[in-house]
Amino acid sequence: MTSGTRSARTLSIRWARRIFGFAIGGAIVGFGSGAAAQPFPSTNESWKNDLGTSEAPAPPPLHVPYLQYGVALTAEFVAAAGKICAVVTDPPTCILGSGGGVAVRVGKRTAGPWYFGAAYELSKHDASKIYRLAILQQVRAETRYYVDTGRDVEPFALGGIGAIGYGNEWGIDTFGPMAFLGAGLEAQITRRTVVGVALTYRSLYFTAFSDTSGSHRDNGIASIFGLDILLEQRDPL
Repeated sequence: MTSGTRSARTLSIRWARRIFGFAIGGAIVGFGSGAAAQPFPSTNESWKNDLGTSEAPAPPPLHVPYLQYGVALTAEFVAAAGKICAVVTDPPTCILGSGGGVAVRVGKRTAGPWYFGAAYELSKHDASKIYRLAILQQVRAETRYYVDTGRDVEPFALGGIGAIGYGNEWGIDTFGPMAFLGAGLEAQITRRTVVGVALTYRSLYFTAFSDTSGSHRDNGIASIFGLDILLEQRDPL
């Protein structure tokens, strides 16, 4: 083989290697470009496809109606007894003094700021020994309006109307209507349990009656301040 033939063969091999190298590089670049053109599905899209739906399920509502019920320790402070104590005796005595007791209530807390319910309260009062066991009973329709603070503690305004009965040892010597207004504060201590405090002004109307001593008591209005310490439970409706 001549030197010219060897030089031509060597040159051909070199060009073949270069062309092969260029072809391999082009294939790699083309594959990378093709792979980048196909977007990789996001985690959310994969999760949606796995569920077989195009939209994620909606979260549960933050506000739902509740059945709200509970008990309260209550204190009654008589600001003015009115004509129920307008009896001239020596020494002066009043058949309606301050006292305390318990209350039970049940109602519906709406999905909004309102609560509507009913309450029964039983309280023992100081009757200046005229009654052995002076008991004031109250049946009330109540409503509350909560101020949404976005926190576990919410203030509220409350009010309502009802009926009362007062007498000795569960008896009812006098009765009448009542109305009240007030304000309170409620705190959520667990998902379903709340505690609170409420201060109210109550206006009570008593019909005329005679007490156990035979003294006549005129009809009239008494003014009472009430303090409730609340413990209540919520059950979703």
